[in-house]
Amino acid sequence: MDLAIEVITQLLTPEVLMMIVLGVGVGIIGGALPGISSTTTVALVATFAYTMGFIHAIVFLAATQVGSTYGGSITATVLNIPGTPASAATALEGYPMANRGEGEKALAINVAASFWGNTIGAILLIIIMPFALRLALLFGSWEMFWFSVFAIVICAQLSRVNFLKGIFAACLGLIVAFVGTDPIYGAGSLRFTFGIRALRDGIGLIPAMVGLYGMSEVFESLAGYGEKPLGIKSSKLFQFSEIWKYKWTALKVSILGFIIGVIPGVGSNIASWVGYNQAQRSSKHPELFGTGASEGLIGSEAANNACVPGTYAPLLSLGVPGDGVTAVVLSVLTVQGVQTGAGFMNNNPSFIWILSLSFILAGFVFLFIGTFAGRALVRLLSAPLPIILSFVIALCAMGSFGNSSRMADIPIMFVFGIIGLIMKRNGFPIAPMIIGVVVGSDLVDSNFRRAVLAGQGDFSPFFTRPVSIVLIAILVLLLFKEFAWDKIKARKKA
Repeated sequence: MDLAIEVITQLLTPEVLMMIVLGVGVGIIGGALPGISSTTTVALVATFAYTMGFIHAIVFLAATQVGSTYGGSITATVLNIPGTPASAATALEGYPMANRGEGEKALAINVAASFWGNTIGAILLIIIMPFALRLALLFGSWEMFWFSVFAIVICAQLSRVNFLKGIFAACLGLIVAFVGTDPIYGAGSLRFTFGIRALRDGIGLIPAMVGLYGMSEVFESLAGYGEKPLGIKSSKLFQFSEIWKYKWTALKVSILGFIIGVIPGVGSNIASWVGYNQAQRSSKHPELFGTGASEGLIGSEAANNACVPGTYAPLLSLGVPGDGVTAVVLSVLTVQGVQTGAGFMNNNPSFIWILSLSFILAGFVFLFIGTFAGRALVRLLSAPLPIILSFVIALCAMGSFGNSSRMADIPIMFVFGIIGLIMKRNGFPIAPMIIGVVVGSDLVDSNFRRAVLAGQGDFSPFFTRPVSIVLIAILVLLLFKEFAWDKIKARKKA
């Protein structure tokens, strides 16, 4: 009882509440701008957090992360430009809904699903944190490699076209991710640059993603110039009825997203795709996915927002950041003289409650800010096409440049726009290519090579460690279902 009173007293002060509102507002803006990812947004505001008190700083950064994770879904839905990599799966369903005049409904579902996932994740952070940490400790480089391969395979399955085309697109993404500086040996070893200086630092995820989604859509629209602006159908402010309609799906993907957040180095980028895949697999109408299915939005947004609280579990108890954002949070804590890891939770028993309740309060704030901000932005769809395309091109260029402040990223973005247009015209899905870029250098390549170095050239741990065996078994089942199951059923019928 005394602990609860202490937590409420610390949180329900004008200063803390102002930090939450300010953090969510800044986060939504940063998340909605392509190229300004959650990590970049939190890193930018971290300079202010250094001068704050311990509690104020953490609450402010957590609120910013929550806001930016949701904010990416706004431009993903309205303009088909994911504001953050974690909202790429959202674009698959949100943009088709906006194209048929249901942009307001799509954004309302996004904010409701994000609120649901964020709340479930915050509750799970309190309840199952000790068990989740044991799970995180089971994942070494071997398991992370197989988990990355698993993410690529399920994304290829989600492409709704030829599975082999999905795998080809994913492999193309892996090749793109391998360009530039070697992640193990550093700047002394360059790969696939062909002597081009602009490629020495690699091809960034943001220019590639913005080009494949945003610029390819611009080129596609130019080909169909003369079409009338899209109409906008009015809808309810809040769409919690949709969440309740698919409550079990929303609950499953939220739990799954939280667990993925607990695994260090994975983050919400992967969680959104896994949640989307789970929503499709459990749907009674999977054929509607890709045409604007509410379940797809719920799967993506609930999972990536539930992932956010999960990333703090390894940070607080192991001193290991769960993703890029918590790495920034760790630097702030270090400057403040706070040592995370063993003994932190015993020395700060109220902190986990403060953090979880901060997430929940931030959820209520973005529920209202996000709803009204999104409804204002969706009015862009009724503007004449030249105005929309000019705005999209400027936004794409700004997002590509703003990510790393490199002029070379702008022509790279245009090149990927052309690649995206070619892929669309020939039936190749874009999503697997994006996930290939996401997991390529940071997960597949790095973890495979670290595992080989750790095993001194022995490949057997890839196939003998318990978690690796489970992941391999799941992969085999997925491939069996994809290539053999339908043929077996057809033979039985014959």
